[in-house]
Amino acid sequence: MKRRLKNKLVNRYNILKGAGRQKQKRKGNRCIQYELLPMGEDDKLAMFNDKITPEYPYSTYWLLDGYYWKFSNIYQVRVFPCSKSGGSPTKSPVRMIFSSENIFEKVVEDIKKDKFWDADY
Repeated sequence: MKRRLKNKLVNRYNILKGAGRQKQKRKGNRCIQYELLPMGEDDKLAMFNDKITPEYPYSTYWLLDGYYWKFSNIYQVRVFPCSKSGGSPTKSPVRMIFSSENIFEKVVEDIKKDKFWDADY
């Protein structure tokens, strides 16, 4: 019974499938790139000690998706904590980064180095 409840809590929304659908869009604002990366130990501890994100107890991966807004010439990177299959209890990101240049690769490198949660963009 506990396993079924955990499965329901973790996989309420599939963020990974949503990012794949947004990348295949033809019109409107579409995702330019997305990536699923494992969460490091330091980032996971810092996220849980932050007290802002208590609803992600089973998250082990980060999902990043990058958008380009044509009219305002701004790049947006959204960061979601999720499970290995892309499941998440909520569909809202824990961090949104806006920039005038594409910093998607810089965020990916910070996640691989386990220094994402404390970085300022």
